[in-house]
Amino acid sequence: MNADGRPAQAPRAHAEALPLVLLPGTLCDARVWAPMLQCWPGGAPPTITPTLAGQQSAAAMARALLKVLPPRFALMGFSLGGIVALEMAAQAPERVGGMALVAANARPDPPENAAQREAGVAAARADMAGHLRRDLWPRYVAPARLGDAAMADAVLRMALAAGPAVYADQAAIANHRADSRPRLAALRMPVLIASGDEDLINPPDRQAEIAQAVSQARWVRFQGVGHFVPLETPEALAEAAGRWWAQSLLQA
Repeated sequence: MNADGRPAQAPRAHAEALPLVLLPGTLCDARVWAPMLQCWPGGAPPTITPTLAGQQSAAAMARALLKVLPPRFALMGFSLGGIVALEMAAQAPERVGGMALVAANARPDPPENAAQREAGVAAARADMAGHLRRDLWPRYVAPARLGDAAMADAVLRMALAAGPAVYADQAAIANHRADSRPRLAALRMPVLIASGDEDLINPPDRQAEIAQAVSQARWVRFQGVGHFVPLETPEALAEAAGRWWAQSLLQA
């Protein structure tokens, strides 16, 4: 630890031995992580940001990623990325040196959500911008941020870049996922849980059950923040993630 109580920066060679895999959320890409990485204490570690597409279940997506990722890594997943991260840790726990779950959910998808997701994909095929502004944006951020035109535009640009085909794959991944709650107690790596107190998609009770089940979990709650934690509070997320990252390196 440094004199101010912050984790000492790991040597660069050590950091490069444990790359940070960033798994974005639905209709997101590497741009969702950019503000956080810009605020990362001491400079961001080496990162890999895969696209969550081309598979029709969380288990299949996890298997596909594990085939191409380095032998060992740390995982940070936002929303849908957190679902896939939990599946990867279940399939190959020995390869995951640390896991950060941002606005995540370990529960299976309720059956009634399937029809809603199909309707959302159909709406996106007809008008992605309209679907995002009308159906998604009101649930994405805290009420105080609904008028943030710059953030809304950033989210829209990612959604337009992803397109309806990727959206359809991601809906299938979300629909077809396991109940990760029975597997949480087996996690032995450092786990950061980061969430917004005003998240309408994955409210605090979802994070509470993860924090209670994981032995090495640290839960950081951000007041006045909704679902899009990486964009709504990148500085605070970077600080929490930097501490988790240092702990992961120490135990790698």
